Amino acid sequence: MAELILPLVVVVLVIAAFIALSGIVVINERQVGVVVRRFSPKSLPPGRLIALHGEAGYQADTLAPGWHFFYWPWFYSVRHVPVTVIPPGEIGLVVAADGTAIPSERILGKTVDCDKFQDARKFLQGGGEKGRQLGILTTGAYRINTAIFTVITRANAQQHGLRPEELMVYEVEPDQVGIVTTMDGAPIDEGEIAGLYIPSHDNFQNAQAFLEAGGRRGLQEQVLLSGSWNLNPWFVQVEQVPMTQIPIGYVGVVISF
Repeated sequence: MAELILPLVVVVLVIAAFIALSGIVVINERQVGVVVRRFSPKSLPPGRLIALHGEAGYQADTLAPGWHFFYWPWFYSVRHVPVTVIPPGEIGLVVAADGTAIPSERILGKTVDCDKFQDARKFLQGGGEKGRQLGILTTGAYRINTAIFTVITRANAQQHGLRPEELMVYEVEPDQVGIVTTMDGAPIDEGEIAGLYIPSHDNFQNAQAFLEAGGRRGLQEQVLLSGSWNLNPWFVQVEQVPMTQIPIGYVGVVISF
């Protein structure tokens, strides 16, 4: 028995030594590898959390599923985190822990091209802003760098001061219309009580397009008709009211404010 155990121990030690020396890290299909570099001659710029140029600390680039070499444990720490899943009928809100400052006239970070927050490097290099984001995540699975992005879903909404129902796809009932109030944008012009109609923002689902087209903060002229809408509750609030019914033989008199 001893003659069999000794070679087995040697094989195990050789494999362990190979893994340690080659720095193998294995990421499975349902994981994201979040990398922390322990040592570097370069330091992060003041006020930055995520490394873009090999500085010590959390790295912008994550590890995709597969085998990765040269991530020695004495030089790197790799956290295996699950992919972020947004179930059908829900949305995900995003908070960025790094980026440039949001301008004082706005309350939400602008939308930048970053593969739906899956590319932290593109987010930071593209001018992504720190804090709550205009962009949202819709149904699907996402490989998110959790060192920079916190995703709020229905499951953890209460931990972030939100009601779970706010993270559902918004439904306007067939016999209702939605009166819209936006929370971000330039102030409404003096003398007006509602923001003018803005085209091409997909019924407030593309918040960045709304703002770039000159959308105003506050009550809106445009309403939402019955249907399902992916709305960011940090950006838009909706009040449903019954549709106005005009009986046969009557006319409706409209008073504009």
